[in-house]
Amino acid sequence: MNKTQVKYIVGIYSAAMCIMGMLVPVPILSSIAKSFPYANIAAVQMCIGIIPLCMALSAMFVSSVLATRVQKRYTVLACHVLIMVAGLSVVAFHAELWQVLTASVFIGIGIGGIQNGTDALIADYFEGQQRGSIMGVYSTFVALGGILWTTLSGILGAREWYMAYAAYTAELPFIIIEAICLPMGHLEPKRKSNVFKNMPKEVALITLISFVFVLCFQLFSTNVSLIVAERGFGGTGESAMASTVMTVAGIFAGLLVGPLFKRFKNRAMPLAWCVTIVGLALTLVAPSLGVLCAAGFVTSLGKETYVPLQGNFAAGNSTNEGRAFNLAIGMAGTNFGMALSPLFFEAATAPFGAQIGQKFVLGIAIIVVLVVFGMIHYAKLTPAQEAEEAAQEAAREAAVK
Repeated sequence: MNKTQVKYIVGIYSAAMCIMGMLVPVPILSSIAKSFPYANIAAVQMCIGIIPLCMALSAMFVSSVLATRVQKRYTVLACHVLIMVAGLSVVAFHAELWQVLTASVFIGIGIGGIQNGTDALIADYFEGQQRGSIMGVYSTFVALGGILWTTLSGILGAREWYMAYAAYTAELPFIIIEAICLPMGHLEPKRKSNVFKNMPKEVALITLISFVFVLCFQLFSTNVSLIVAERGFGGTGESAMASTVMTVAGIFAGLLVGPLFKRFKNRAMPLAWCVTIVGLALTLVAPSLGVLCAAGFVTSLGKETYVPLQGNFAAGNSTNEGRAFNLAIGMAGTNFGMALSPLFFEAATAPFGAQIGQKFVLGIAIIVVLVVFGMIHYAKLTPAQEAEEAAQEAAREAAVK
């Protein structure tokens, strides 16, 4: 890796630090619910849920409309400024729930643009196993950012919940680093046909799987504050602690991605789902805050290991034309799952009382089905992945000669 590539990675990883800015409302979710007692809890949870929904929509928009016209560097920077402004707006405007949700919409759009833009930049400048490793370490920086945002949120929102949003002031230094280090990115070729027609079936399938898996994973994030309160583990500070420990898992997950893919190839994905099953089961029976924190760590370890594996899988099954869109589609599946999780599990368990425990049991059962399917379907590399590996091996042999 040359100095220019290192500089690019510094800019990309600085942007990655801000992806988990969407977690700012997590430690204060129960406080928001108390401030708006007339609102359904699912509506309050949309402070988290609406963000990934917008991420998905914006990612699709950015990739399909802007990838052939605007350099990815400018898209990432503009979206980052949007996040900071929208987040800080809640400090001033928070009298009604709709004001908080509106800010979440724009934060989500910004985060979606950053995530899709940086994923595409990695695919522009890195290939194969190196790309997978860089995407893995990307998750490590996402997790480090998660620690920053949940910690700041918990501290600033301890007395007045809306002051947690002042954490978005910390976005500014990262914007400056990105302005210095981010590469321009490659404009995609003009598309000659509808991007959906060119989308490989494997990308469409992994998008659906990502949606279902993250739909279940998000049970922890959307319920952790409520679990802490319900079981008498504490208040906002304890919720922040559980959320922070959860994000720490991404640090370790990012370092595991390269070795796992090298050893297990595509089966590394269902193996990651198994880890999340263990975490959700532990959450279901957690008798103390310490055990709940451990459960969040394990739950997140599976998810944060899977996401870069999924991104590398989508990139490896895409051509240059439409690759950014395919990456966005995969991300859209993940983000729609995060967004719709509260609504889905509320509706699915409503006939039985919509208890938190019932939601977790259903989520675990769904992921078990995914694991069985994944171990069978992803037993081998796809033809596109095999061709990419063969091309890289040929390039290495030619370089030696």
